[in-house]
Formats: sequence, structure tokens, C-alpha cells
Amino acid sequence: MSLNANVSRKMIVGWLFLASAVLYLLGQAFGLSAYFSALCAWLGVMVFWPSLGGSAKRQTSILLLLGIALLGWAWLAGAELQWQLILTRNMPLLTMFVAVSFLSLANPPEQENQLLPKGRRGFWSTLFSTHLLGAVINLSVVFVVSDRLKRNEKLTDAQLALVMRSFCAAAFWSPFFVATGVALTYAPGAHWQQVVVPGLLMVLPLVLISFWDVYRSGFDKFEGYPVRRDSLLMPVLLAASVLILHELLPKTPILLLISMLAPIGALIFMHQRPRLRALKNYVDEKQANVSSQFSLFLAAGVFSTGISTLISCYPNLMQLQMDYFSPLLFLATSMGMILFALVGVHPVVTVAIVSPFLLPLGANPNQLAFLFLSVWGIATASSPLSGVGLAMISRYQAEPKQILKLQWRYMLFMWLSSGLLNWWWFS
Repeated sequence: MSLNANVSRKMIVGWLFLASAVLYLLGQAFGLSAYFSALCAWLGVMVFWPSLGGSAKRQTSILLLLGIALLGWAWLAGAELQWQLILTRNMPLLTMFVAVSFLSLANPPEQENQLLPKGRRGFWSTLFSTHLLGAVINLSVVFVVSDRLKRNEKLTDAQLALVMRSFCAAAFWSPFFVATGVALTYAPGAHWQQVVVPGLLMVLPLVLISFWDVYRSGFDKFEGYPVRRDSLLMPVLLAASVLILHELLPKTPILLLISMLAPIGALIFMHQRPRLRALKNYVDEKQANVSSQFSLFLAAGVFSTGISTLISCYPNLMQLQMDYFSPLLFLATSMGMILFALVGVHPVVTVAIVSPFLLPLGANPNQLAFLFLSVWGIATASSPLSGVGLAMISRYQAEPKQILKLQWRYMLFMWLSSGLLNWWWFS
């Protein structure tokens, strides 16, 4: 395929994804059908399919085929298929994903002339800047921080582990992480303000084990990212805006609030000028980069709807033989989901699989949301096949074995911490 054809494809897909988000928001405002939004999303995935990565293609194909098979089985068993739910289930998530992606335009400016802080100051500076900026800007902040830290195109072991952990831990609580959207979607009835506190508490064990790891490797050798106070203004203001607006508009879904706030925040804090040209260039050149997420989330919606529809046909046969969501079941489920992530299964896939089986147990929906968020944050930081793991391998010459060696103790420690926090907070 020629370069021009690939560029044209990316541009078309970028505008289709933007149209899907805009149409969804208009549909929420004026009562329009979500089919129009879903049509743009599915069409965008089909147009970009030849350029989609192999892993995303495989997982999407498997989910779609299994979902269609489950729906066919349920239909033969007498179930009425809900086509709107099948095709549009994850549209709120994808709309949020498009909206939040614009925040990458607000990346902090380069700081080439600023000296790198060392020792404990470098540790705290790297941890908080990566965590707080990543909570809003998402994956692009990993490149901003790592590009500044790298020496000879590589990061030290301590830098690599800390950047991955600090960034991925934002999934525990940040409303601008797609993990939150997934958790609230697949744990119906959950509220972000009810899981944000246990999510923030999950950051404490991260700090403890990371501080200990850097201490063991030698604080005197650690160089960190030079944080600037003004760069932390945006995540603080946006998080506060979400809380305030949710209090003022309690009936408005939080995913909808985030989808409206994120582009506004990008416009206010972006550094490129003129703004409209920068926005157009972003849609033309980079919006299509979320194609793998679009394909996975659309397919996961079909698959999860297939499972839940089939369970409704065989309620006694298909349910777990348990009466409640016990702390032991929490630990077993979370470990299983984390292990799947280690071999490259996207967290949204495991969430889509387990949710229909856990919902009939009558668990506190906020507890289920906490399960999904904790798994997401732990698994993505520990797996060399997660988005951030692959970024470290491809851009900073990290080795998969190196990531696993650095993160396996962290994974176990955080898994046990999530189990203890679940038992203490939700029991």
C-alpha cells in the first residue's frame, strides 16, 4: 500500500471516529438514536482494518466470532436479540476515549535546559508528575517523561519500573482513564465518587514498594523528571471540574461529563497555535491511532451481550455456584484477569468476560468497579504486552523479560493490597 493511501485512510478514519463521538453526544442531548454514532464507529474500524495491528485483529476477530456464536445460540434458545445493545453497548466508552485523546494536545512543553533532579527529589518528582499528568493526558505523558529521562535511547531499570507503575496506577481512580469508563459500564449502578477513594488508597502501596525498590538500587544513581507546578494545574482543575459538575448535575452520567469537559480542557491548555489548525491536524493525523481500542471495545460489546443474553436463557446452569462475592472470589478473579493480561489479553476483554458471571451474585456494583480498576492498573503496569509495556519495548529498547523481572514483585504486592483493601472497604 502506498504512503498516500495510508495517510488518506488515517484521515478518513479519524473523522469517522470524531463523527461517532459528536453524534453520540448530540443523541444524548436531543434523544437521537445511537445507531448513527455506532455506524460511524463500525465503519471506521472496517476502513482501518487492513492497517490494524496483528494482536488487535486476532482479539477482535475472536471476540466477534464468539459473540456472534453466543447470540446465535441464545436466539435458537428463544431469546429476543437486542440489536441496539449489541451494536452500541460501548459507545459511551468510545465517545469518552475520543474526547480524552484530545488532551494529548496539552502535553507539557519540552524542558531540555532544566537539570534532572536526583535522589529522593527525583523519585518524588517523577512519581507525581507521571501519575498526575498521566491521569489526564494518558499514554502520551509516558513519552514526554521517558524521552527526557532516557540515556542512549534507554531507561534505567528503576526509571522504567517507576514510570510504568506511576502512569498505570492512575487507572485506579482517574475519571479520564478509559478504565473508569469500562468499570462503570460493566458494573451497572457503580458511581465514580464511591470508588475514587479506594482507588486513591491503592496508590499508597505503589509508593511504598517503589520507594523501597529505588532505595535498594541506590537513590544517588536515580535521575528523575523535572516537574513544574504549572504543569500540574490542568489535571487538578479538570478533576475538580468533574466533581463540581457531578454535584451540580447528579443525573448526568459521569462519562458524559468527561466527554464534554476533556475537549474544553484541551482547547484551554494546548500549547500549539492556532488552536483550530492544531485540532484539525490532530484529527487528520492521530485520531485514527485509537483504532485498535475501537475495534476491541466494539467487539467486546458484542461478546459481553452474547454472554449475558445466553445466561438469561439458562439462569441456573450458567451462573456461578456461589451466593455472594466473597473476598476469596475477589482475589481469585483478579489474579485470573491479571494473568490473562500478562499474555496479551486486553483488560476490557477480561472485564467483558467476567462481568456477566459476577453481576448475578448481587455484589456491590462499586466493589465490582473497584475490582476492574485495580486489575487494570496492576495488569497494565506488569505486562510487557500492555500498551505501555509495548511502548517501552519499541521506543526505549526494554526487553519483555526485563519488564517481567522488574514488575513481578510489584504485581503480587499490589494484588494482595487490592484484596486487603476490598475486604476492609467493602465488607
